[in-house]
Amino acid sequence: MATEIIRHGIVAGIDGSDGAVEAAQWAASAAERFEEPLRLVHVLPKHPESRGRAPAGEPRHDFRAEAEALLAAAERALRDGRADVEIERSIVDGPPARVLIDLSRTARMIVLGPAATSEMKSVYAGSDVVRVSNHAECPVVVWRGIQGHEVSGNRPIVVGVDGSELSDMAVSHAFEFASFFGAPLVAVHTWAEHSTFGAWYSEARRFMDWTDLVQHEEAWLAESLAGWCEQYPDVEVTRCLERGGPMKVLLEYSFGAQLIAVGSHGRSPFTASFIGSTSQSLIHHARCPVLVCRKG
Repeated sequence: MATEIIRHGIVAGIDGSDGAVEAAQWAASAAERFEEPLRLVHVLPKHPESRGRAPAGEPRHDFRAEAEALLAAAERALRDGRADVEIERSIVDGPPARVLIDLSRTARMIVLGPAATSEMKSVYAGSDVVRVSNHAECPVVVWRGIQGHEVSGNRPIVVGVDGSELSDMAVSHAFEFASFFGAPLVAVHTWAEHSTFGAWYSEARRFMDWTDLVQHEEAWLAESLAGWCEQYPDVEVTRCLERGGPMKVLLEYSFGAQLIAVGSHGRSPFTASFIGSTSQSLIHHARCPVLVCRKG
C-alpha cells in the first residue's frame, strides 16, 4: 500500500534579485508561524566556466562562490529577530524550474520572488515562476512585494471558490494558513449571467431579476465551506458573492489582502493566453502574495 509523502520544510528560491530576498523574508515569517525549517536554495545552471573551462584568455568565474555569497546575504537579511527559525542554505545544479519542481515533491511550500517577465512576455519566452507554479506538487507562494514582509493577523487571506477539485485544494490551504497566521479568511465566489445561460444569453438578460440565482449561489457557497468551518472553528470566515469574472474580482480583492489563494490547472502561458488563467493573471498583477495550489 502506498504511503503518503510527509511534506516538511519551506523552500525559498534565491536568485540574487531583491524580490527573491523579500520573498524569503516573508517565507521566514511564515516558517515561524508553521514552526517549519526554512531552506534557502540557489540553483546553479551549468556554465562552462563553472566546470573549469573558461573561454580562452578569460579568468575562470567562480559561480559557486558567488552563489554562496548570495545565500549568506539573504540569510543575514532575514535573520534579524528570527533566531528560532532553522535555516539551511543549499546550492543545487540544474535547470531552475526543474530543480524547484523536484524539491516540491517533499516540501510543504515553495516561495518564489516575483515573475521576472511580463505576462505577455511569459507567453513567448517562458517564465520559471510560472512553470513552477503550474507544475509543483506542493503549494507555491509567488511574492508580490507591495504590503510588507511579515505575516499578519490583521489582514485577511482571500480564496477563490468555484467548486472544482483545485479550488477545494486552495480552500483547504487557505483555511490552514489562516489558522496558523491567526488571520481572517474571505471566501470569494463569482458569477456572471452569460456563463449561466450560455448560448441563450441575450441583451435582455441584463434586465432580469437575478434574486433566485444569487440566493442559490449564496447557499451553495455556505454549504461548500461548512465542513472547513467545522474543522477550523478558530478561523473567522466572510463569504462574498460577486458578479463578474474571477480574474477581475480577485485582483480587486488582492488590494486589501495579505495573501490570495487560487488553484492552477497547469496551463502553459501560451494556452492560458487564449483560454484565460486566473492564477497566471494574479501572479503578474496581484497586490499581495499569491498562493497557487495544484497537487499537494
